[in-house]
Amino acid sequence: MTLPVEKRTRRRLAFLFCVPLAFCFLLFFVDVMSEQTDTRLLQAHTLNASVSSLWSLVQSAESAERGFLLTGDPRDLVPLQQANAMLEVDIDACKRNAAGDRTIEPMVQHLAALVRGRFRQANKAAEMMQRGGPEGVLAVVRSRTAQAMMDQIHKQAIDLLTLLDRQERTYLERDHRTSEASFAFFLAGTLITMGVLAWLYRTLISYLHARDAAHAELAVLNADLETRIVERTRELQESNTELQQFAYVASHDLQEPLRTITSFTQLLEQRYKGRLDEDADEFIGYIVTSARRMGDLINGLLALVRLRKSGHASVPVSFETMLEEAEIALQASIRESGCRIEHGPLPALVVDHVQLLQVLQNLISNAIKYRREEPPVISVKALREESDWVFSVSDNGQGFQPQYAERIFAMFQRLHSRKVEGTGMGLSIAKKIVERHGGRMWATSTEGVGSSFFFSLPVSLEISRLEPVAV
Repeated sequence: MTLPVEKRTRRRLAFLFCVPLAFCFLLFFVDVMSEQTDTRLLQAHTLNASVSSLWSLVQSAESAERGFLLTGDPRDLVPLQQANAMLEVDIDACKRNAAGDRTIEPMVQHLAALVRGRFRQANKAAEMMQRGGPEGVLAVVRSRTAQAMMDQIHKQAIDLLTLLDRQERTYLERDHRTSEASFAFFLAGTLITMGVLAWLYRTLISYLHARDAAHAELAVLNADLETRIVERTRELQESNTELQQFAYVASHDLQEPLRTITSFTQLLEQRYKGRLDEDADEFIGYIVTSARRMGDLINGLLALVRLRKSGHASVPVSFETMLEEAEIALQASIRESGCRIEHGPLPALVVDHVQLLQVLQNLISNAIKYRREEPPVISVKALREESDWVFSVSDNGQGFQPQYAERIFAMFQRLHSRKVEGTGMGLSIAKKIVERHGGRMWATSTEGVGSSFFFSLPVSLEISRLEPVAV
């Protein structure tokens, strides 16, 4: 099965990056081996020098011994005394450099034992010469034990130096081979790395060309999309214009027969009330009420259509002023119900004066309409919360069940009986007005206790205190 191009590229990149990494590890391994070889070569060379120094020390001690035995002059013992002082230092140096080598270490131990024995002989001969004269030394010299020990030391030193020379040659050859291998690995790694970089360069160029081609294609698609959006927007604008014209024409054509029906029905009610039977009076009342309700619905739909046509506000408006205007507009209902309206500090925001006045008026009117037997108390407050101003209109009215908190904002939705006048569009229009200003609207309520309606507006609509406030 053929892998996708992206997956194949990733695997190829992973492989190409692993090859130089493997060569790096090989170079590191070769370098470690080279360092070990250099260390052993240096150790062998140092041991060779230490053995040579020890052999020279033995020869110097022997020469001092012979000179003193021949002349009896104590000054000839100075080289022997100096050799005694340096003996253990050279022996320790030989042992230290031979430590860990199973072949060399025993030979060094044997050589050290022979050298110590020869020094004991030389010191004993010098002591006998100092005490008893040459007669006591002649027996030692005639025994030729000193010469035999010197021959053993010489043979052991020669064998050890020969072995060390052989080791040095071996280490030199190994170091040479390691250097050649290191150079070969370095050359191969360099060539492969250059190949990887060349492949990456070609891949990057291909990617850039593909990206430029994709950008060009995307620009063409965006231009085509923008053209389609412009055409679609124009079509929607024309459609909205036609719908608005249709709504105005339809409302005018509908309201005219409704006014006729209402007028003639009211004439019937005035002229023939009591002359007909009770059923006729009741039917006439139904007709008048329904015609009035139909007119209210048409006016509500027209108000909803006008929301789309309204312009954007540019003048700051005081909510305290709007609340006073709403109270004036609802003065008759307020007096009739004995309503009391309370409010805290309210801000000034750049909003549509007419529309937000309609929101406040609608919420206060609903609180009065859906009151209980006791006089309504309405509280209007505003609280700044992070990026929003949150307004609340609370009452002590009939309330509603919490599950209807969303339903009441739908068009033509009413929770109470037809005895209370209304079209069921007021809250829907109020919510759309708030949303048009970038906020949202919600409600909480407890049936039989009261309701609280909230709406938020962005803090970005807040004006500077230095700017004048429209009243």
